[in-house]
Amino acid sequence: MKKGRVLVTGAGGFNGRYILELLKEKGYTPRATDLATGERTAKPEFYENMGVEFIPSDLTKPETLGAAVKDVDCVMHVASLFDYSAPLGLNRKINVEGARNLCEACKEAGVKKMVLWGTIGVYGEQEEMPITENSPVNPGNAYEISKLEQEKVALEYSEAGDFAVTVIRPAPVYGPGNRYGFVNIMKLVTFSKYVIVPEKMETRLPSVHVKDVARCGVFLMEAPDKDVDGEVLTLIDDSNILLPDFLHLIAGLLGKPSIRVNVNIPLEMVLTAGHIAANLSEKVSKHITHVRPVIEDATVYYMKFDYIFSNQKLKDLGFKFQYPDCRVGLIEMTDWIKSEDMEPLRIKWFK
Repeated sequence: MKKGRVLVTGAGGFNGRYILELLKEKGYTPRATDLATGERTAKPEFYENMGVEFIPSDLTKPETLGAAVKDVDCVMHVASLFDYSAPLGLNRKINVEGARNLCEACKEAGVKKMVLWGTIGVYGEQEEMPITENSPVNPGNAYEISKLEQEKVALEYSEAGDFAVTVIRPAPVYGPGNRYGFVNIMKLVTFSKYVIVPEKMETRLPSVHVKDVARCGVFLMEAPDKDVDGEVLTLIDDSNILLPDFLHLIAGLLGKPSIRVNVNIPLEMVLTAGHIAANLSEKVSKHITHVRPVIEDATVYYMKFDYIFSNQKLKDLGFKFQYPDCRVGLIEMTDWIKSEDMEPLRIKWFK
């Protein structure tokens, strides 16, 4: 693909910022779009300092999208309502109908290609491992349901020949700047003086570094349409790290002592405790802190299953990970946490 103009939706978010930087580095002309104002979006000065054009838009307002997609070759559709506490109706309004509005604008403007950010969560509970792109989908919460419906909307435009569409389904994304999702586990680690490590808990933690997410998006944008148009690809690193190993690693990187628990605690007991903690966290959030809960029920739900995912389809296309093992990337992330002085209950740790 020629080094043309590329629109990044949700450009002020965690993933979007890295994509903008990579596009500039590779010689493209990035254009950023996001809500004009909002607690989870970057301020206009951020784009000015980057030297990136910013055109505000709202996915739920079709009249705002025309200017954003004008003269654009490819759209990196990253923007999404990512909030496990949000109801299904709101998820559908932004993620599904918003995607349809954007696709209509792209069709009208003659956009050639779209790379859509999905989520690995759409696979849900599975019986056979490893999970591949051919596995059945089984979304388990409002966010995942809306993201699967969003995929279907975008792929309709690919099937109709309006423009090429490629969907990537990233695992939980980590890295410097992450303030929601993967980082919630690390928030829990910082809450007490000691890190409790259930040694016999054989649950793997799926992950992918934010830089590899950005690199994958650009890789697929540059790939020939014949290889990727209409395709769905799972984006996950090679770690397959067990939760106890992850907790040991984070404890060491954050300089916190760990306590090994070798008792075989029934998983149902752990999940019950997690659901109680999530309920308490949500009440504290609603009535006291007025920010997102530290623990959400959807996060606890993920501990119920031991997932093994395959990234072979992506590798077969030629993609190579910069961070194939999270044990390396997490060093950067914990250094960032320490540089931000992120201690429990400090407001900026939750924002």
